[in-house]
This record gives sequence, C-alpha cells and structure tokens, in this order.
Amino acid sequence: MKLPLTDIVPRMSRMVSEPKAMIPALGVSAVAGLIEGLALAAVLPAISSLAADEAWWGLSTGGWLIVFAVLSLCSVGCNFLMNKLNYAVALDFLRSIHRLVGDRVSRQPLGWFARPLAGRLSRMVSAELMTTGEIFAHMIGPLVQKLATAVVVIVAAWFWNPLLGLVLTLSVPVFILITLCSTALARHGDRMHEPDEETLANRIVEYAQCQGALRSCGRSENFVPLTEAMDNALRSKKRSMWSEILGMMLSGAVTQGVIVALIAVTGSLAVSGALDPVPALAFIGLALQFTSTLSSITQSAMGLETRRPLLDSIDEVLTAEPLPEPEQAAELDDPGSIELRDVTFGYGDTPVLRDISFTVPSGTMVALVGPSGSGKTTVEKLISRFYDTDAGEVLVGGVPVTRQTTTQLMSQLSMVFQDVYLFDDTLEANIAVGRPDAPAAEIRHAADLAGVTDIAERLPDGWSTRVGEGGRALSGGERQRVAIARALLKKAPTVLLDEATSALDVENEAHIVASVEQLRREATVLVVAHRLDTISRADKIVLLSADGTIEAEGTHEELLASGGTYTRFWSRLHDARGWRLVER
Repeated sequence: MKLPLTDIVPRMSRMVSEPKAMIPALGVSAVAGLIEGLALAAVLPAISSLAADEAWWGLSTGGWLIVFAVLSLCSVGCNFLMNKLNYAVALDFLRSIHRLVGDRVSRQPLGWFARPLAGRLSRMVSAELMTTGEIFAHMIGPLVQKLATAVVVIVAAWFWNPLLGLVLTLSVPVFILITLCSTALARHGDRMHEPDEETLANRIVEYAQCQGALRSCGRSENFVPLTEAMDNALRSKKRSMWSEILGMMLSGAVTQGVIVALIAVTGSLAVSGALDPVPALAFIGLALQFTSTLSSITQSAMGLETRRPLLDSIDEVLTAEPLPEPEQAAELDDPGSIELRDVTFGYGDTPVLRDISFTVPSGTMVALVGPSGSGKTTVEKLISRFYDTDAGEVLVGGVPVTRQTTTQLMSQLSMVFQDVYLFDDTLEANIAVGRPDAPAAEIRHAADLAGVTDIAERLPDGWSTRVGEGGRALSGGERQRVAIARALLKKAPTVLLDEATSALDVENEAHIVASVEQLRREATVLVVAHRLDTISRADKIVLLSADGTIEAEGTHEELLASGGTYTRFWSRLHDARGWRLVER
C-alpha cells in the first residue's frame, strides 16, 4: 500500500525546478500544525484553571489567555507563510513542468512516439496540469499541518491523563485503517475510469484530425468510436464515483463511531470520579476537534489519491529512459555507408526481421523491395535508431549506431518517410528546417530541385504561405516534395527514403523521381522502392520475404536473370503500371 506523503513528495520533487524549496514549505506546515496542536492542548489546563479559580501548570486564567493570544498571532503568521511557500512550490511546478516534460520527450527515441500519446500528453499539459498543481497548494501542506497537530494533541493528552492519552492513541490506528481503505477505494475508482478518459482524449484528437476522411464518408456528425468512447467514459466515471462515495461513507461512519466511543469513555471516567466534570467536558471538546483533525487527514489523503493517476502520467514521461548513448561522438570509419549485421528485431514476441545482413556502400543507392509487412520500413527505423535491435548490429558511417550520440547519428541522416509532417509555418520555413542557417539562395535551389517552386507559385502568398498544421494546405505528394527539399538542403551523407506512391499524381511522381536522382548524386540513398524507375536504377536491390528474411539481393539485371520471386514481383509491377480507370 502506497502512503501519500512518502510516495508523492519524492515524485513532486522531480517536477519542480527547485526541489529544495519544498523543505521549508513542509517545515513551516509542520510548525503551523505544532502551534495549532499546542493551542488545542492548552484548552484543558485553561478550562481547569477557570473552573477551579486557581493556577494550573503554573498559570492562572489570565496567563492562559495570554498564551492563547500569543499562539493565535504565531498561528496567523505561520499559516500566511505556509500558504505563501506552498503556493510558490505549486507555481514553480506550473512554470517548470512544460519544460521538464518537453526536455524528457525530446530525448526519447523516435520509436517511443509510436504509441498513442497525443491524448495523454494534451491532457497532461492542459486541464489536468492545474489539477496536479493543487497537490502542493492545497493538499500536502495542510496534510503535514494536521499530522503535526494530531501528534501534539496525543502527547499533551498523555501528560494530562495517561488513560485519556491511551484512548486518543488507540483511535489513531482506526483512522489509519480508514485512510488506507478509503484511499484504496479511491484508487480503485481511478483505475476504473482513467483508461477510458485517456481513450476519450485520443478519440477527440483523432476526430479533429480526420475531419476530411469523416466528412467524405458522411460520418462527421455520427462518429461511432467517439460516441462509444464518451459513453464508456461516462459509465466508468459513474462507477468510479460510487467507489469514492463508498470510501467517504466508510470514513464518515467510522469517524462518528470513534467520536461516540471517546465521549462514552470520557463520560464513564467522569461518572466514576476519575475526572472532574468540567475537565471531562473540556476533553470531550478536545476529542471532537481531534477526530475532526484525523478526518481532515483522511480527506487530504483521499484527495491526493484521486490525483495519483495524474502524477503517474507525468511521472511516466519524466522517468522514461532514453536509449543509452555515449557521451562523446565516435570516429566514423566509413562516412555515408550503412551496414546491417545479423539483425533480428520484433515489435512484440514475433520477429519482424530475422537475421538480416546487407551493406549499402557510400555513394550508392540501394532499393528495399518486398511484400507488405516484410519489414522494409522497419529497416530504416532501426538505422535511424527508432529502436535498438533484439540481436545483431546496425552501422552507419562504419560505426554501430549504439556507439554514436543522437546528435551525431541524426547529423548523418535525412529521413523522408511516408507520414511527412509539416509545421504550421511558411512554406519556406518548412524547407529550412533541414538547415536553419542556410542562405535563402540554397533554400530556393533545393526547392527547385524537388519541384517545390511550382507549388509556391500556385499558393496565394508564395513562399510566405502558411501550410497549416501537419501541412494540410498541401496534398500528400506536395508534402513529400517539401520533405525531399529538406533532405536536399540538409546535405546529409545518407538519405533514408520511403517512396510512397499512394498520394502521387503524374506531376508529383516526375518531380520525386528527379529528386531521387539528385539525392543519389550527393549522398548514399536507401529507399523503400515502389516505382519501376527507382528499382531498376538502383545500384543494388535487396528483396525481403514475407517472413522478414532476405530472399535475394543483387542488381536489377542479376535478379531478373535468376528468376523466382523478384521476376514475378517485377512483372506484376510492370503490368500494374498501365492500369487506369475508364468510363463504361
């Protein structure tokens, strides 16, 4: 069972820029609780002094009134300072968490982003952020304060009357049990609704991003997955609330039972003569305040528990370990070359690639071909270290990628994959991402080679036209031309190209074929090839089979001459080249 303070405080310390600032905040909270406890403990001797009209513990009634006045002033000052320090930590959390999450995210391997993270991250850094910030502002400080108050009251009760001190002490395990049961119910409720809340967030992002496809299918007003996600989230939230209500009812019922027990014990002591009537009444008042303090501790613990899933989400990002890499860049033995040595890799238990070995010499173009699911794109992702291999080695520039820093590896690669993403910026700025310090003339030259100049001439504001989030103002083929322009501008020694054809018309295809020819003159090119021209012009072709092994490799002529799978593959591509839709 996780205890709120011992578990949450260390986690919160990772989420602020100044963890040491938490120490004085917690310290002042404890002092504020100490003063509150002393004020409650002083009630017993003060009332006894008033009832007996004599000094009690060396102070008369007037002396105790002075004690109350001093404690009241100290309490006001400590509570003000406590709130100020706790709010300072909360505000530091709100200021720091975006940077901390951003820094950690930027260090993760690219494969980390293959998971459905959009919904979770958007919730984490928006609405849920304020809710998480409340932990220190409104919960941890008061919880520490009430804990200190309870300890002081128990100690004072032992000094006043050991039997009453024992009664209060015995009530503590009962409240600890209540707290554990209540927080367990709250945690159970969170586990019920949190996955559905996350699914709903992902569905909302999906619904917003896929409006084009939904409208074309007439589904924009009735997107069943989103409706189901909303219904599931509502049902799980209701179940979660019942679990939390049960915890609160249990807490309230046991609290009232403890109060009744304390009053009964105190009344019995008064009737038996072990306590005078007036001190007995004073102790009943103290017991009521004590149980109220313990009840506040239970409620604070439950409040912290309801926010634990939010901390879990943030903590999962902040503790996510990037792939290990050396501190210093390696000495490259063969710049521009690629080699896979006995590589085996799978996304789960079933390998996608099995014992793959091939080389891409510097300055050559190698085409990867094969059926869907044979691992062609996975090869390129391993080269760019989206993931580490399960077995074998991947070398870039003659050095294993695991011995290179991320900066060094990325500086050698330009990647043009199927899912091209453009930023909501100008057309020119999206090309310049490849090399931000490049002169304008070089940017325009790269754009000319990739056929982006034609796009700019058609846009209303030319090069200054914003392309929209993800590049939605451009077609799929146009976005790929922009990505190739980035690669040309970057002038990396190695280019990884996933030559998708689904979004290309004749014009785009012609520009991309020309761009690939330009890239092969300037860099080593490994291309997942679909076009006849690209495949036939490659210096070497690697044919992957459906089971993730290399079936054959060689030049186009050599593979055609050998017959077999490649010949059938080539014939089908060649036959499909002339396909077109006709009107009947």
